[in-house]
Formats: sequence, C-alpha cells, structure tokens
Amino acid sequence: MAAARTFLLKGARVLVTLDASTSFLEVVRGPLGIRSAARGCGNGLCGSCRVLVEGELWNTCMKTLEDVPDGARVEGYEELSTHPAAAAAVCAFTEERPSRCTLCVPALGLTAVALARAGKRGDEAAIEETLETAACMCTGRGSLRRALLVKGG
Repeated sequence: MAAARTFLLKGARVLVTLDASTSFLEVVRGPLGIRSAARGCGNGLCGSCRVLVEGELWNTCMKTLEDVPDGARVEGYEELSTHPAAAAAVCAFTEERPSRCTLCVPALGLTAVALARAGKRGDEAAIEETLETAACMCTGRGSLRRALLVKGG
C-alpha cells in the first residue's frame, strides 16, 4: 500500500510517495538524498544509518516510511557537520585513532548534536544510552564514548 509523507529537509518541503513498508533508510538515502546515513549492520546496533527526526536520533534501518510522522523535520550529518558539538566530537575521535572506514563519523556527529540540543553534553548516562545503538565497527564504543565526553561534544 502506498504512503505519502511530506518531510522538512534543509528548510524545504519534500513529498515522498512509496510503499508504506519501504525502509526509512531507503527513503533517507534515496528521495531525501542524505548520503551520510549508510547501510551498516541492518539491525539497529551500529548507528551508521542515523539521522535526526524532529530532533531525535533514529536508526533508519529499523523504521519504515509509515513510522515517520507526516511533516517531520529530518536532518542528516551533511547539514549538521559544522555544528560546534559535532565538530568537537569528530575532531576528538579522529585525533584518538586514525580514520579507517569512517562509517561511524556521521552518527557520532549527529549524536553529539542531539546531546547538546537536549542539554546533555558530557552527561555520561545520556551518552551510554545513545551508544546502546551506535558503535564504531573498527574500534567498538570506547572511542565514541571518549569523543562524546570532550568539551563541546
């Protein structure tokens, strides 16, 4: 069954009409053009497919088009990469370890922005909660945790 959703993307309205069961990751990477949301584990544990929907972190591989409210604002790393919290966390992360696949970097940046916007920058409990569904496939969660604990992250 087809479903139509309007999204707010970078200040513009985008209409998407696809089968309601279409993976939200396919919507994000396809019609919405958010290429930083990558295909990773496929089961919601790595976070490489993360975007912000109405300010909340979503692992898009675990959602379908019908799960998304009509009119939802969707933000990807491309839009938020220069946010101070994202920049600080990504800088701390890349200083700690050499870049390998970089699949986790967009999710790290978005996580830092979400924590900052929620007033939870540096909040260890909030960081642990967000990392339950995000990881660096090369190094695990330790490097991400330390990057999110930096000032500004």
